[in-house]
Amino acid sequence: MKTFNRIFYFALALVVMTMAACGNKTGNATNTADSIPADSVTAQSDDYVPQRSDYTFRSEVRTMDDDGEVRWDTIVVYLTDAKGHTQQLYSQAQPLDTATWNKGSIGKISEDDWNFDGIPDLQVCMGPMNGFGNFTYDVWIWDDQAHQFNYLKTDDAIFDPEIDSDKKTIVSVWRLDDDVEIVRYKWKDGKLVVTEREQLSREDLADD
Repeated sequence: MKTFNRIFYFALALVVMTMAACGNKTGNATNTADSIPADSVTAQSDDYVPQRSDYTFRSEVRTMDDDGEVRWDTIVVYLTDAKGHTQQLYSQAQPLDTATWNKGSIGKISEDDWNFDGIPDLQVCMGPMNGFGNFTYDVWIWDDQAHQFNYLKTDDAIFDPEIDSDKKTIVSVWRLDDDVEIVRYKWKDGKLVVTEREQLSREDLADD
């Protein structure tokens, strides 16, 4: 009986050693947490870091109708890098009902340098706020350290922006009838802030 037990345990030990050896050859060590072979879970290794110059852009305007009346336009901006990876950014056209206004500029993409770091940023036209124009834009600033675009948040909408690279100023011009408001913005502590606000008439603006 003792001889039988020794033979049994010897055979069992031999089986365990054989299984361990096979495991070492295949590399399929068992993950006790989920019982999935550790080497079967392959992480996607993509060392590609997109540069600003890698991106191309296009936009698409999606019109939502309600009983034949335009309610809003959604603007989708597609960003595609050099590897073919595509991201989507969303804007909403302003105002909500643009059925009777010129919609040709809605979704137009521009690449101006909004933060004056020498690298083009991204802006998309959201359309006019009223019949006098006052076009507004969504803007994304390129972060060259994070290698991504970040949405520019401002306290107020910036209308018909003019970028003064010499003075490092963004100028917003708003018109309603004969009243014109000019607002100047500058960067301070990473935020675009109002530095000057001026009220004029359209005649005064024409004289300048």
